Amino acid sequence: GGERFVLWEDMEGDAEQEARVRWPSLKKPERAIEKLVRTYGGKVCLLRDLVRHSLVFDKAAELVQCVEAIVGDKDVRIVEAKNRLRQDYDAWKTAGYRDVHLNLLLTSPLAEKLGINTHVFELQLQLVPFAERKSAGGHKRYVHFRNALCL
Repeated sequence: GGERFVLWEDMEGDAEQEARVRWPSLKKPERAIEKLVRTYGGKVCLLRDLVRHSLVFDKAAELVQCVEAIVGDKDVRIVEAKNRLRQDYDAWKTAGYRDVHLNLLLTSPLAEKLGINTHVFELQLQLVPFAERKSAGGHKRYVHFRNALCL
């Protein structure tokens, strides 16, 4: 079967379900170099979001609750936020794809102790219809679209 989106609380403890979770991944070196050249003019210090993850929501209200929880978390700092769900957002820029894109820093004492308190990571908050399209080859089409814009 295809992608299935379920609540963590409904699957936690179920080894078969947990095995299907796609945990955060590192950006591939090729893409990191490409972004470094295309977006940051070779300035390595600007490259962030080497680790990224997505959370998927059935309802916009649930996504908003998640954003509110992040905003209220004293151990998280929002470095950058892009609300690509805004009504006035030009979805042409992302080939129709929409989400709330956050770049975050962990600022807790544990993060500092582990030396990860300066690492910016990416969190994409998606609604199910967009996540399904992204999973069904949509991301591959977006990569072709993005690359065509750079020609």
